[in-house]
Amino acid sequence: MIVVRKLNKKYRKTRAIKDIDLHVNKGVIHGLIGPEACGKTTILRILSTLVRPESGEATINDIPLVKGLNIRKIIGYVPKTPHLPNDYTARDLVRFAASLHGIHDRNIIESILKQIGLESVADQRLDRFSQAMEKNVAFAMACVHNPLVLLLDEPMAGLDPVSQKRIREYLLASNKTVLLTGNDLDTVDGLCNSVTVMRSGSVIVDGEMASLRQQIGKGAIEIKLIDVGQTQKLLFELEKNGAKVTVSGESIYVHYKKDSEIPGIMKIAAGTADIIDARPVKISIDDIFAKYHPVEK
Repeated sequence: MIVVRKLNKKYRKTRAIKDIDLHVNKGVIHGLIGPEACGKTTILRILSTLVRPESGEATINDIPLVKGLNIRKIIGYVPKTPHLPNDYTARDLVRFAASLHGIHDRNIIESILKQIGLESVADQRLDRFSQAMEKNVAFAMACVHNPLVLLLDEPMAGLDPVSQKRIREYLLASNKTVLLTGNDLDTVDGLCNSVTVMRSGSVIVDGEMASLRQQIGKGAIEIKLIDVGQTQKLLFELEKNGAKVTVSGESIYVHYKKDSEIPGIMKIAAGTADIIDARPVKISIDDIFAKYHPVEK
């Protein structure tokens, strides 16, 4: 559905993306993750036809990007921070977005307002909206024409938990092809089928979410002991039971791949040493970089 080959883009002397290859199958929710300024937004802006690449090619549903009008008919794009005119109501803006696609059916407009949770505030002007509510309006505008593909730049950023839950449920039930960005695996966990990890404009690794989690783990338990002299004894017991353990300062990190492993880890630790604190920590984007030892380009 989305195919990108050797895509490149510079902003003056800064290379935003370099030789990007990307493939997203139909009906898949694919995550594009990495730190700020790694090129994620540039890719979405190119695919949404807002900016042109310097070289390379891309197609969406077999339509090349040069056919911008045809591309815009089948996609919906939501930027990380939408900037919408605040002297219009939510209903006005969704109705306007619908009209651009020749849609004037009131039922369609009311349906998307309800799905995104805007029906109760649809007739309020955006100058009374929070940033999260404004982002919900942008999402409704992007979805009102029922696009085949959604391009979402950090869709959960700035949203309240209720809005995040609603957007997740909408995406999972939609069967649309979705390319969305995030800063780390946690932001796309439970939502994406597959991911591409980026750094400095280049792809580090991509693959199925489950496979990536299997390779790098899901997280770790950070354990601190009352007596650091017990550290070696605890390391021995954990490693004897097959745990992957690292030490940093006075903290012991026991890595796990499944949540079901946590009780066993804690049982060994509690039976071996005196624990002052134990807490879960998530896999960071730096952990992924370290795992794959990327070469800067």
